[in-house]
Amino acid sequence: MPKAMVFIDGTWLYSNTPRLSEAYGQPDFRVDFGKLPVVLAEEVSKQLGGLPVDLVRTHLFGSYASNYDARDEEAVQRRRDFFDMLKEEYHYEVETFPINFMGRRLRKADRDPGDPFEPQEKCVDISLATSLLYYAAIPSAYDIAIGLVGDRDFKPAFQQVRRLGKRVAVASIKGSCAPDYADPRDQARVKDFDIIWLDDILHRLELKYERHLLQCESPFHKGKREVWTTFHPRKGQRFFCDLCRQEARLRQDAQRDLLTTSDGENGLCGSSVDAPVGTPLCGIVTRKITERGFGFIGTPDGASYFFHLTDLQAGLDFYEVDEGIEVEFEVRRHPGPDGRAGAAQCVRRHDSGEPRAVVEVRSEE
Repeated sequence: MPKAMVFIDGTWLYSNTPRLSEAYGQPDFRVDFGKLPVVLAEEVSKQLGGLPVDLVRTHLFGSYASNYDARDEEAVQRRRDFFDMLKEEYHYEVETFPINFMGRRLRKADRDPGDPFEPQEKCVDISLATSLLYYAAIPSAYDIAIGLVGDRDFKPAFQQVRRLGKRVAVASIKGSCAPDYADPRDQARVKDFDIIWLDDILHRLELKYERHLLQCESPFHKGKREVWTTFHPRKGQRFFCDLCRQEARLRQDAQRDLLTTSDGENGLCGSSVDAPVGTPLCGIVTRKITERGFGFIGTPDGASYFFHLTDLQAGLDFYEVDEGIEVEFEVRRHPGPDGRAGAAQCVRRHDSGEPRAVVEVRSEE
């Protein structure tokens, strides 16, 4: 049975998802990444006359933004969560590399029209090509390389893999594929199979949200905890039903309003501007990434502080820290002037009976 490895240009695939949605005729189309390598191996098997293919491993290479405008935090986090999902849920081998945005917005449309800046992705293509050749040089690592790519830059790597006695299959997307791969005559000699168009097999790759029963873990839940949902929580992620998520948002908004309108003498906390390291502050947990073990605390003046589960004081379990709860903490690092979050330490529940002291801004005598 021939062994196959899948090599995916993740940055290219991620950016071309809208093309797949358009081809399928559904704006909300999403690829089932659990099925993707299996379906590609099945397509190769068909071209081998039905000979089974042993899918050994799937590698994905991608990039993520660094040093970006704080307003794009959610978009950056979505991509990082996507990479984590591939590793944790589907056991992909994922290699990612940062792109320095020099403090700018991610989308060109959100930047100054006169700004000539263009983000430079580095290492992704080289890393994919290197891995392709590395495993080809290891006896019995794989017999067939399945490359899900569109960039012409991989052409020399595919040619060299074939010279090493391996076979190459190329899968791509119509309208985003180099002519060398799409050429039915294969004059560049880059592949051993007809090209596999994702556009033609989308019905087998669609992520379908089937209804199933889950236990709601929200402390606000009323009634029977087992509810029907299409949501699939990731490993370690707690599930809240729709009503409880709405209740959590309402409580979070109410607490944020309370913090925003409080003053330094009778409220929860004051301004964190120029707060010395070690200063006690109060805030609310505005975002929590359960599966990655960290979150963010917002203060009334709009500052944000990062905390890790190791920053919690003894007696406070990370899984008890829900979005919207009031907490106290100490400043470990100041927020950056470009909007980057600061860092918190000694995070504990807020004692509503005894308001904490507000930030004392020290002035020079």
